[in-house]
Amino acid sequence: MTDVGQLFDAEYERLVRSLGVAFDPADAADAVQEAFIRADRDWSKVRGLDDPAGWVRRVAVNRLLNGQRNRRRRREILATVRPIADADLTAELLDLRQAVASLPDRMRAAVVLHYLSGLPVDDVAAALDVAPGTVKSNLHDARARLRSALTEGSDV
Repeated sequence: MTDVGQLFDAEYERLVRSLGVAFDPADAADAVQEAFIRADRDWSKVRGLDDPAGWVRRVAVNRLLNGQRNRRRRREILATVRPIADADLTAELLDLRQAVASLPDRMRAAVVLHYLSGLPVDDVAAALDVAPGTVKSNLHDARARLRSALTEGSDV
């Protein structure tokens, strides 16, 4: 093959079709496209191989297998860190969960990152891509809103 375009024309459709039988067809198409992108990027090396098409096939199959492995690991991890079901919470904790859920997105994120994840203000600021002063202001406002929401609901 003189260029990656010829290799693509000769192999792409057949490879997507065949891998689409063993794997999800959309995932197969993505994997083959990624393999050809890598082949194009590394063409000076790939064209010198005995079987450039075999290299593309190997890259595509590896990507599919790694994707399956990563999805399986993700499912396993998520199964161990599921949030606590509402039925397992006390009335006070349910009220707190609802009050936190009612906060604006950025304020809610600042609260959970700082108070639940234990991140310092500077790390929360970096995660949210805002200034530390903004995080401090969000935390202050969130505490006031939470205090108000939680005392309104109590019978005190």
